[in-house]
Order: sequence, then C-alpha cells, then structure tokens
Amino acid sequence: MKPKMMHVVAVGLAMAMVLSGCSMRTSAQKQETTSSPSASASQTGGKIASSLQEYAQFLLDADAKHPSMADEQKEVIERAVKNNGKLTRADYEQAWSTYRTCITSRGWTSPPVIQHGDLYGEPQVNTKGMSKEQSDKLFDDIQDCAFKYKTNVDSLYRTQVGNPGLSSDTDQLIVDCLIKNGVVPVSFTKKQYKKEMGEDLSPGEKYVGPTSFSVSDERVQSCFFAQGFYFNDDAGTSEPVWKPIS
Repeated sequence: MKPKMMHVVAVGLAMAMVLSGCSMRTSAQKQETTSSPSASASQTGGKIASSLQEYAQFLLDADAKHPSMADEQKEVIERAVKNNGKLTRADYEQAWSTYRTCITSRGWTSPPVIQHGDLYGEPQVNTKGMSKEQSDKLFDDIQDCAFKYKTNVDSLYRTQVGNPGLSSDTDQLIVDCLIKNGVVPVSFTKKQYKKEMGEDLSPGEKYVGPTSFSVSDERVQSCFFAQGFYFNDDAGTSEPVWKPIS
C-alpha cells in the first residue's frame, strides 16, 4: 500500500482533519501559503535563500505587501533579522502558545500539538457533530490565529532546525536525514526514495511499496516532520486528535 502522506507545513500551515465517521486524514480546504523568495534573488544554487537572515527579511517584506502578522510575531521576526536570521527557542515556544490562546479566545477548546524532535505541528481535527457553519468558522479562526501569531515564526524556526543549509531540494533533505538517523544505508538515493514513495514511476510501472523504512519509526517521522510532512493515521502513526467543541 502506498504510504499516505501530506505536505501540511511547507512555509505555512495546513490543518488536517478527520472526516466524520472516518479515520482518513485529509488536507483542509483552507490553507495558509507564504510565497518563496524570487528565483533571481534567492533560489540560485538550489536554495530558498542565500542566508537565514535573507529568508527572515523576505518574510517581513512579504508581510509588508500583504499584512497578516500581529505586532507580536512581527517583532520576533525583526529580532531574528538582527540576529543573523536566527530565532530563540523561547520565541518559538511563545509564538505557539500565543496561537493556542488565540484559538481558545474564539470559543474553541485548546488544541494539542504534535511534536517530533524540537518541532511542533498541528493536530488532526475531529469535526464530527459540528455543523458546516461551525466547521467553516473553525478553519477561518485557525487560519487567522496562525497567520497573526506563528506561521512565519514556525516557518523560520523549522528552516533553522530542519534545513540549515537552506536547500530547496526537500526530497534530498529527507533522504539525508534518513541516512543520518541510521534507518537506511548510505547508498540510499533520492531516486530510490521517490520510487518507494510512488513519486517517480515510469509510464506503466506499478507501485511496489516502500521496503527501506517504516513510517511508524520515530526516526523516520522526525525526518518528514522537519520538512513539513505528516503521515495519515492508517500509515501506522499515532498522533493526538483535537475535538474543538466540548
């Protein structure tokens, strides 16, 4: 069976939800997105930016054009720019805490967080029993609170921790991490990884399934998580589920 995985972080947030009566995890209809620096300025040499400081400045510049950050988050990014683009752990923790407070201030229960290594992520959301109006409001509130208080902080810190070389090659970053964590041999290649994930098949070639690693292995999950990927529950993982209404 092809492992079901979704890219829910990237440089922003995309909530995952559990459909009523199902365990299947799907990407939310409403997703946050943050553009990448322009290719001419920041993606030469296969990098998302020439430095972490440049990436932090890009986040500020993008927000100046399309304001969404609350002052608290903007001040954190501004401090990072002055610190060579680096965020403190305290600022990262505070951003997530403020985000969760924002959610509860909108009348929802406090959302748990997923954690792998030093990074946090969004939980699955069980909307069973909620009306369409409630669900729409929930995801509007999630998006608004995240944009205001933690999306850019999370993106910068995730890059700082999971991609210090600022590579734009996510697949290679995952492969390198799998090798570093000792779950695949040093001979394991990006081409092999993509084929095992069902992403690099020739016309007519059948998917044969992964054989090199188990997605339920914490060492594996941490590699994907650092690059913004979560696995579906039916892939053998166990993550907290958030029920927004009591």
